[in-house]
Amino acid sequence: MTVKFFLDENMPNSSVDMLKDLGYEVGHARTSGLKGATDDEISKYAKDQKAILVSRDLDFGNVLWYPEGSHHGLLLLRLPHDFTAEQITQKLEKFLKEIEVEKLAGHITILELGRYRVREI
Repeated sequence: MTVKFFLDENMPNSSVDMLKDLGYEVGHARTSGLKGATDDEISKYAKDQKAILVSRDLDFGNVLWYPEGSHHGLLLLRLPHDFTAEQITQKLEKFLKEIEVEKLAGHITILELGRYRVREI
């Protein structure tokens, strides 16, 4: 099974290139006709594409707004606001090289500095 990622508008373009270099299918809100789209539109699009949504917007992890079944998979990056695009991409790449990426589907994963947490969805 090919792992697909869909990056929210708040993710850097350099993350798209890195994911492609690692061999993943990847889309980005800015280049998929979803620039300025609502969170609901982004979430639905990613789920319809069977793609793991990657975002820095913690609202996607709110189970009241996005109950079970709302996501195919969700990877939230909870990193410092002053991180550069390069730092975000490097952190994401390092994380993806250390885990079994296929297991991101069906889970909400929160990536922080020095750790990550996973819960089933």
